[in-house]
Amino acid sequence: MVSVKKACSAALAVSLLAVPLYGCGADDNGVNSGTANAPNAASGSANGASDGASNAGAAEPAADENVTLTVSMMSSDWVDAAQEIVDQFTAKYPNIKVDFSQVPNDTNAEYLQPKAAANSLPDFMTIDGGAFGAQLADTGLIADLKDSDAGKNTIDGLKPVFTSGAGKLFGIAGGLSTTLIYYNKKLFDQAGIKDLPQNWEDFLAACEQLKSSGITPLIVAGADGTVNNTVWSNGFSNNVVAKDPDAVKKIADGTFDFNTPEYADIFAKFKTLFDKGYLIKGVTSLQYSQANDEFLQGKAAMSFSGIWLAGTMMQAGFGTGVMMPPWNVKGQDRVPVVATETGFAVAEGKHKDAALKFLDFIVNGDGYYIYQNKRGNIPMTKAPDAGKLKIDPAVSAYVDDLKTYAKTGPLWFEVLPSEVQASLVQTFQRVLTGELTPEGAAKFTQETYLQAIKK
Repeated sequence: MVSVKKACSAALAVSLLAVPLYGCGADDNGVNSGTANAPNAASGSANGASDGASNAGAAEPAADENVTLTVSMMSSDWVDAAQEIVDQFTAKYPNIKVDFSQVPNDTNAEYLQPKAAANSLPDFMTIDGGAFGAQLADTGLIADLKDSDAGKNTIDGLKPVFTSGAGKLFGIAGGLSTTLIYYNKKLFDQAGIKDLPQNWEDFLAACEQLKSSGITPLIVAGADGTVNNTVWSNGFSNNVVAKDPDAVKKIADGTFDFNTPEYADIFAKFKTLFDKGYLIKGVTSLQYSQANDEFLQGKAAMSFSGIWLAGTMMQAGFGTGVMMPPWNVKGQDRVPVVATETGFAVAEGKHKDAALKFLDFIVNGDGYYIYQNKRGNIPMTKAPDAGKLKIDPAVSAYVDDLKTYAKTGPLWFEVLPSEVQASLVQTFQRVLTGELTPEGAAKFTQETYLQAIKK
């Protein structure tokens, strides 16, 4: 079965949106909400450390004994900050050497699954909320962080999707997550666009206006999980969750039907953008970091990404604005994506104590401000130092606007089985190249899902 624990995604969204915006007029005391557990799906980490945390029952080394800690983090958009965190941590704990590996964007599961099977997980890792991490916790491979200092200081509303069926807190969320479209104000002015599009039809019109002005309308990284974070998650929210509030629960229960016109339209919208020439050239081979660089260089008017990039995108010299993805058709209310950011986990094993020190440093210590300042994201802790946070006012306003929506949807990795996750990027690529129709993609997804729920 796919799920570990189930809850209404709307209830989870309410608890997530209770996250205070520190330094933006909000209460610094955190929240006490959202204790129900959300439906889960596979997730994970990639490209990583050598000697992992094998032999879960091995004795911990003495406190002052030299330790080599294996650390794998999905940090391609904050790699300099990640290295600075490692450097400051090892300066604070000179007996702990860190073997740090960077995980490619949105490839957590592909990396952690074989490591878990070989009982060689890294000592410290990034992990997404969902069933995969829950399974690692419930089988004793990663630690329950409920009683850790980091766990106690995490806002309750961010815990449900990182909580297993046995009640173990297997990860600490990296913050509140949502998708958005960054836009180049200078290029919008150049094309004469004065009003932001409020629906899909308006969005197509804006893209055409940009194209007619000789401007590439939109960047989406189509070769990695970015397309899942953005096109899939917003399509699912506006096409499916908008009409069926129980869709997430049905996926978890194994009763959902992906082979529908509403689901096929998720792929059809992306195909429309591709066929009309609104996407940057080479979209099917474009990776996350490349896509970010292209936008910052002014090569397209918009970049479909997420709040986790605010610290980088909002610093562009041309002036960056943010808009909610208008993936709703005219006359339909928008359903935005509200979720948690990729989090942090600790493996059971002989270096667990050292890994918990690293966790505390990156969540409660100086490492957190290095991480948050680079990303410009919304904090996950109850009482950070507001004077040390960096949150762009436009991002604060965007999150405040999210609170006004009655319905919200999830990110892909929170709800889809690992088998569906693994083929999703390729499915989008096959649709763009004409190998699959949108209807064929829906049928293929349903077949993959049915195979997954049999396991």
